[in-house]
Amino acid sequence: MEKLIWVMLGGSLGAAGRYGISLLTINLWGTRFPWGTLVVNMAGCFLIGLLFGLSDRVRLLTPEMRLLLITGFLGALTTFSAFSMETIAAGQAGMRFQAVMNILVNNLGGLALTVMGLWIGSVK
Repeated sequence: MEKLIWVMLGGSLGAAGRYGISLLTINLWGTRFPWGTLVVNMAGCFLIGLLFGLSDRVRLLTPEMRLLLITGFLGALTTFSAFSMETIAAGQAGMRFQAVMNILVNNLGGLALTVMGLWIGSVK
């Protein structure tokens, strides 16, 4: 139960951060491009890489802090950061086919399922 609380706490902060960044980018740059999503995805990718790199090198993060920051905060801020880290890890482990497939399936499959969901949801 304690682990779940750490994830929930981080998740609530990440969700609030995502919302705040979306509002900020709309105020700064308008709505002609999804700047908020881009900003949180890029920031999340940088932060997950930084946190994993630091935690391996200096044992900076306790298991509770990993749950709070990586699983909770970054998970709610963006799942793109987890996708990015998993793809990089597969490539570093020599599983290049898995890394490429992860990119293709997540992107093309995600787009296709979004279209399918929109189509099913709009059927009268």
